[in-house]
Amino acid sequence: MEHRLDYVCNFLGVKKEAAKELTTLDFCLDDICRMDFISHFGNLKELILINQGISVMEGLDRLKNLEKCWLTHNFFDQIKGLDKLRNIKELYLGWNRLTRTTGLEKCVMLEKLWMDCNQIDLVSGLGSLERLEHLNLAGNNIEQIGIGFDGMVSLSNLNLSANKIGNFKEVLNLNRLPCLSICTFNDPHYGDNPICNLCNYSTYVLYHLPRLYRLDTEMISDDSKNFAEGTFMKKRMYYNMRIKTI
Repeated sequence: MEHRLDYVCNFLGVKKEAAKELTTLDFCLDDICRMDFISHFGNLKELILINQGISVMEGLDRLKNLEKCWLTHNFFDQIKGLDKLRNIKELYLGWNRLTRTTGLEKCVMLEKLWMDCNQIDLVSGLGSLERLEHLNLAGNNIEQIGIGFDGMVSLSNLNLSANKIGNFKEVLNLNRLPCLSICTFNDPHYGDNPICNLCNYSTYVLYHLPRLYRLDTEMISDDSKNFAEGTFMKKRMYYNMRIKTI
């Protein structure tokens, strides 16, 4: 760890004694491979370690003042040590190998969380993040929403594009989010979900999530909401009549 600390201090042009005074640490494409040395930078408020070939989260437990953290484009397959970051507000973990969202339960100050382009297939352990406003889970393997987002009472912007959600009933699980106003199932930067190709996709989503003002890339007008409601009610009446007739 000492030689990595020496490397970092030399790279930054600071003495090791001054390391604890730094508030920002920024490395991109430097191939550090391990991050345990960051425990010496206890006063950091912003940490950026992008595309470093790092596979293990370590050294984070001493960064009590950290508010923003970028750990994207690495090889993390597990979240470790982030439960000590009680002041973290923005966390970017995209483009790793994560399969679960657990390990963030105590990061209750989080406002923005990006975990896009991982291998996540189950959303859990996020219910305690009552301050979280922006969540990006695009480009994962999520098929079911279930109760994974329950408790996130401040969530207003949710990106679920390029996952494997193919059943309309999963959309119903989002109507328990009282502040959700932007929802993305189809994003040109990532891709879409199977439900986006189903007949009456936007009608169904707008009817069941009436608080949305943007769906995918489209701003939603009152006329669009009224049209969705009218169309959905007509179809419901039609199918009810068919059932009674049969």
